[in-house]
Amino acid sequence: MAKFDGKHLTGMIGKLVTRKVKNKQIVQRAPVSVKQTKATKKAASIFGQGSILAGTIRRNFEAFINSNYHGDMVNRLNTPIRAVIRQCYNPETDKFNFAEDSFSRLAGFEFNIKSLLSNNLWVTPEMSLNGNILKISIPEAKIPKQLKFPSRANLCELTVVVTLISLQQAKFKHPLFQSIEISKTQDTLAAQEFTFEVPDGCLCVAGLNLGYFSLHNSIKTILNNKDFNPAGLLGAIIVPGEFVLPAPIITPNSVSTIPWFDIYDLNLY
Repeated sequence: MAKFDGKHLTGMIGKLVTRKVKNKQIVQRAPVSVKQTKATKKAASIFGQGSILAGTIRRNFEAFINSNYHGDMVNRLNTPIRAVIRQCYNPETDKFNFAEDSFSRLAGFEFNIKSLLSNNLWVTPEMSLNGNILKISIPEAKIPKQLKFPSRANLCELTVVVTLISLQQAKFKHPLFQSIEISKTQDTLAAQEFTFEVPDGCLCVAGLNLGYFSLHNSIKTILNNKDFNPAGLLGAIIVPGEFVLPAPIITPNSVSTIPWFDIYDLNLY
């Protein structure tokens, strides 16, 4: 109910809100309360879960993207991950059902659209899983035709990164890294294989980065920057089986540690 002070009304009159601002009478429509349905709430939850998972993946690759990307990258990564989570949700059971290849659409994702990995490495890496061994294979590449070097660069560090996430237990492990150095004076980069041991039941997301340097007098100057940082995802696969959290590791100082960390608010099972 509105109150009258002799000059102005303040309060509710039906569907209107009256108030006094700087000695003037203001009348506005009252805000409408929107009731969310169960389906609307679940859609919002799935949207949020996608953002949480995408953020975890993105942070695990931060070591090689080093903030060298543009603002739209976050949304570009969120979008396919939200789509996967939405596709894998079963409304009848209110559970998520992920297959081994559910996240395969992440293959080919580019972190920096101004310097595409595919425009600097003109061979196609392949990812395969044999038991608990994840293998990244890179075919032979001719230099500089298939592996490009910027004008000031004479050294390239090719880094493969694999991040491990347990969707069931909402945990992640610090990413696994392997890298090789390639000189601009080489005629060819020989075919390469990188192998990683991965646990049962984990989502494995693999990425590759080309870090370019100017090497003179044993001093390496990195040339990658916000506008030039070829980095992308090679693929994603879920290892069959059920994830079992490893036993704690006892350090020499008798400190118990587990190299897996919680992903707060992630709930995909």
